[in-house]
Amino acid sequence: MANDEKYQIIRKLDAGGMAEVYEGVAQGIQGFKKKIAIKRVLPHLVENEKFIAMFLDEARISLHLSHANIVQVFDIGKAGGTYFIVMEYVEGLNLKNILNYLKENKRVLPIEQSIFIAIEMCRGLSYAHSLRNNEGEKLNIVHRDVSPPNVLISKQGEVKIVDFGLAKANSQLEATAPGVVKGKYAYLCPQSATGTPVDLRMDVFGCGIVLYEMLTGKRLFLGKNDLETIENVRAANIPYLPEINSDVTPDLDSILRKALAKEPENRFQTCDALAESLAGYLFSHRLKVTSFDLQRFVQSILNNSDEKKKRTSFIDDFIKEELSVFTSIGRDNNWSESLLEEGAKSAIISHPEIVWSNRGENDSQPVNLEHMLEGNSGEIRTSFQQKDQDSNDFRKNFILGLMLAIGSIGIIFAAAWFLNLI
Repeated sequence: MANDEKYQIIRKLDAGGMAEVYEGVAQGIQGFKKKIAIKRVLPHLVENEKFIAMFLDEARISLHLSHANIVQVFDIGKAGGTYFIVMEYVEGLNLKNILNYLKENKRVLPIEQSIFIAIEMCRGLSYAHSLRNNEGEKLNIVHRDVSPPNVLISKQGEVKIVDFGLAKANSQLEATAPGVVKGKYAYLCPQSATGTPVDLRMDVFGCGIVLYEMLTGKRLFLGKNDLETIENVRAANIPYLPEINSDVTPDLDSILRKALAKEPENRFQTCDALAESLAGYLFSHRLKVTSFDLQRFVQSILNNSDEKKKRTSFIDDFIKEELSVFTSIGRDNNWSESLLEEGAKSAIISHPEIVWSNRGENDSQPVNLEHMLEGNSGEIRTSFQQKDQDSNDFRKNFILGLMLAIGSIGIIFAAAWFLNLI
């Protein structure tokens, strides 16, 4: 098989200021196919040597990691002038999505499921902390960015840590300069917020923050601005949890306070120790929880999201139909059709190792209106074809178009109001 057919992109999953993540397929001999995720450096950062060194550090660290609670990295490469990492594809949701969903529905995660997720996080992090190289030397890996977006929960109820992009390890090429803060401000520990060196106890603190958010549905240190957030982290004042969530008992609050102790020596010294305490809490309070509980929970969220998408799709289709009627007045009759056809085209750019595509899994699926208006569907030709008509016909068409537009808006609002009722 040719190199340019090795990986194929299906759709974009997420994007940030530094990289973007795609769902893809790895193709091999005899029709072998495997679903994967591909993380690609944004082209404008390729010339940034420090960022590329950090990106390669992530790949180098991740290639050492093979654990059920860590997203596995399979390959790293450079193609089309940029770098990419090929990773395990986890079908499910990240913890941030789940917490946002619960907040919208004025709910919080059940106590036992919150603790189970925290224990599984600790298992993955503990493995990374204790990992050694082939010579038996400890790698001293510290994640440094333990936060809800970096915790994935699969449709099978698996909990996986992802994104070691800010990790600290002995194998790094790019060292962190003294006093430099790395990580999301609201998920730092007091030591990293002051620029002092950190160790694995930073990840213990990160697990504590995430557990707090799962138990309360609230952000622990988030302030009105970055400066206030960092000041909150440095102060490390922890509210009394039973006053926020009556299901949280004083002994669970004590465990969390130890994980979130301001001074590292007062915290759990390892993620193992935190996990053991949380497991003991489940046992002593006779709380049963397994990955099957998480599996059912994630599936229920995905089912509700699918139903919401169907309703949104109904509105999109309705608006598109009305727009096609409106835009056909005084224009070429094929204008709206060419608009949809242009947006539905696949844009595939081939280069060694990888095939990038912005198309969906089904080419026949109509382009989403939101993407069309944002200009994400490719170039939209909006040139008007001049008609042989006198000024009276033009005025009539303009008035008719205006009436149709006003009527369409009224129908759209009525449809949206009706959907909210049901």
